[in-house]
Amino acid sequence: MINRILPAPIVRLAFVAFISFFLASCTKEPTATKILMQGTWQLTEAYDAAGNDILSEISIPVTAIQLTDDNGMLGTQAPMATRLVYGGSNWSQASGLMNQVFDYANFRFNTGEFFVGEGVTDEFTVEFKLQATAIAGGLSDILTIFGVGSGWLQQTIYHKFTNVTVRFPEQEAESELNPIQSANTMIWEFTDNTVALYNYKDAQGNYLLWNGWPVNNFSKGKFVFTKKTKGLNDIVSEHL
Repeated sequence: MINRILPAPIVRLAFVAFISFFLASCTKEPTATKILMQGTWQLTEAYDAAGNDILSEISIPVTAIQLTDDNGMLGTQAPMATRLVYGGSNWSQASGLMNQVFDYANFRFNTGEFFVGEGVTDEFTVEFKLQATAIAGGLSDILTIFGVGSGWLQQTIYHKFTNVTVRFPEQEAESELNPIQSANTMIWEFTDNTVALYNYKDAQGNYLLWNGWPVNNFSKGKFVFTKKTKGLNDIVSEHL
């Protein structure tokens, strides 16, 4: 029997090919942004464009949201959305009415939607359906405080924001061999690239432009959410 020794270049090529195959087989696909966003989240940090802490101002009594796989959003996000759209002017007066307009104490939550592209992305769209959830009191009471004209008072307004930045600190630190499967912290940022669009619906359910407030006047800001294993009812109950 003749023993043949392979030339060194061939051995090196074979070794490199083996290592490449091994690494490729170990590399996992990163988790899609939409999957990371799903779940129940509590707002734990909130800052305006100047970096001022506004968490206590918009926590009435707490900001918590549930994002689902069918793009749904449910929670106590109305005060946060109101602050985003109308800013901090007259906020003390408006926030004093919010417990009457948004009946979170009886677990009557607001709804909305979010939309994310496929795979991993750093931007998404969120639409807040702003309407009163209490039996007594209406959204128009709050809109009037901010100076919305009587001709534009509506009981339900859809405030949509596109190009909202979404980040997960754990994802930024992940490796190709061990991408994260879930995240405990999610950051939303409304920046100069964010675009606002406000609508209401007619009697047939068609969207109509709502021009009761300038779309360029929304507040920029940063919002940090922490994932929770508890449900919305439990989170709200802890803050009543």
